[in-house]
Amino acid sequence: MDEFDLNYEELYATFIADAKEDIAALEAGLLALEETPNDAELRRELLRHAHTLKGNASCVGFDSFAAFAHTYEAQLESADALDIPALLNGIDTFRKMLGVAQAFQPAAPGGRSENLPYTSTLRLAVEKLDRMLDLAGEIAILRGRVQQIISARGDDLLVEVERQIDQLQRELQELIMRARMVPVGPLFRQYARTVRDLASAHGKNARLVTRGEDVELDTTAVELLRDPLTHMIRNAIDHGIELPEVRAANGKSPIGTITLDARHEAGTITIRISDDGAGLDRGAIAARARSLGMDDSDRLIFEPGFTTSSEVTDMSGRGVGMDVVRRAIESLRGSIAIETSEGRGTTFTLRLPLTLAMIDGFGVAAGDETWIVPMEHVVECVELPDGESRDDTTGVLLLRDEIVPWVRLRKLFEIGGDTPSRENVLVVQHGGARAGFVVDELHGAGQAVIKPLGNYFEAIPGIAGSSILGSGRVALILDTATIVRNLEMRGAA
Repeated sequence: MDEFDLNYEELYATFIADAKEDIAALEAGLLALEETPNDAELRRELLRHAHTLKGNASCVGFDSFAAFAHTYEAQLESADALDIPALLNGIDTFRKMLGVAQAFQPAAPGGRSENLPYTSTLRLAVEKLDRMLDLAGEIAILRGRVQQIISARGDDLLVEVERQIDQLQRELQELIMRARMVPVGPLFRQYARTVRDLASAHGKNARLVTRGEDVELDTTAVELLRDPLTHMIRNAIDHGIELPEVRAANGKSPIGTITLDARHEAGTITIRISDDGAGLDRGAIAARARSLGMDDSDRLIFEPGFTTSSEVTDMSGRGVGMDVVRRAIESLRGSIAIETSEGRGTTFTLRLPLTLAMIDGFGVAAGDETWIVPMEHVVECVELPDGESRDDTTGVLLLRDEIVPWVRLRKLFEIGGDTPSRENVLVVQHGGARAGFVVDELHGAGQAVIKPLGNYFEAIPGIAGSSILGSGRVALILDTATIVRNLEMRGAA
């Protein structure tokens, strides 16, 4: 490959990335201009983005894209009153053309031409960051082994060297974790078009309000949140936001509001999806829950197939598909809760870890197996009372006048060996429900790099991931949500 080809491939890759940003900016600007049609500065900004698209496409020889961008720019420039729906359709055309361009994008080179201009910003594939994090994890494992050797020898100089290595390793992991973080703003802003179009299709008026766009979240989590957020927004428009005449009769603005709000809270990221619509029909939900023998009506909303709607529409009713949303959030080691007020609206609150690549965990063991429980779920540790059976898989514990169901991990995961005379209970909490994990040993808190599960362990319920300990042994990360929910269901039965 000659120098010209190398430069072209990098230029093409840059065009694709920049075009996505310009198209997103055009879409956001058009939606804003729809509300403030006389904003001259905003219109000039739209022209700049269209002109940039045209120029960049010409530079890489994407003539059809450049021609369409030229026509688009002319429409923005010539008309006194812009046809916003037509221009938004043009955004869809841009994206389709860009999708074709991306499919035939030349492979990005691994090197860099000496003649390329210097830039202080580097786009880096997430896979490379993951590999760097894996290597940092390997360093942590080796450090653990070195620590064991140093402890056995008792050399003060080596202890100091080990301390410095530990500090450097933690700094490296922290830098990599920061590099994986991206702001939620671009994710939030993409729903402005969704809200507008879906509301219009159903004879409603709605707008999107976003807050906390600068809050950062793991890039993998941002991608995995797209579908759950889309589903909840569709639900809010279909069964939350009322028709304009209904809202006016109830003293509300004819334009409904859906709010996406992100913020840091107690070491986690909290995302709230709110609407100012009719709220959930608590009476209908409670009646359905009673008919199924369930006490918790909120939990029923997340059961497969649940709905209180008498109609089937092209958008999911509240509850329909919410089980999929719950599973998606729990796969991110998060939780989801509901608050609703009749006539005032509904809020879904998502709580997510800052990163998916590392975990603050509490180590426990039974037999020869070690497990890690996410620290955000750990409540306390107690000793299993002497009167409890040593052979049962499950049972209940009276803890300060609260009945807490427990499961013996040795039995749950079919670990061989004799049950010790003294066992411990790690009390955990998820989604407002508490449970106990009965184990042989408590190893304490620590950080762990999360490794993907192999095909064998993916089929085992209750396992969310794995990690490698300093000793070189593999520890499995428990899926607290699934285990607690199964204990709840067993208790309800």
